[in-house]
Amino acid sequence: MKKRLRKKLRLREFQEVGFSVKFDLKLPDSKAEDDFGDRLINAIESNHLLLGGGLNDFFVQSDSSRKTSETDRQAVEAWLQQQPEVAAITIGPLVDAWYGFFN
Repeated sequence: MKKRLRKKLRLREFQEVGFSVKFDLKLPDSKAEDDFGDRLINAIESNHLLLGGGLNDFFVQSDSSRKTSETDRQAVEAWLQQQPEVAAITIGPLVDAWYGFFN
């Protein structure tokens, strides 16, 4: 397969990976949800990652500057474990962000 096609299809050296995150959230009201959401987005973006999905069930992958790594998974998990309002955290394995997430 030619390099141009591999890039277009995001295969081999152009593969993008990410991981799913799911957890239970115990918040008293919508103001607390907004505050938690802001903190979560700041934590994700400060690690040069992107988040897509809902407040407590989403997919994370790196921005275009680098590939997502196991270190990124561990950083997100560590941040979530430090939050008192978060429980039952499930972090999925690194999967292909284009072809492997929904399998």
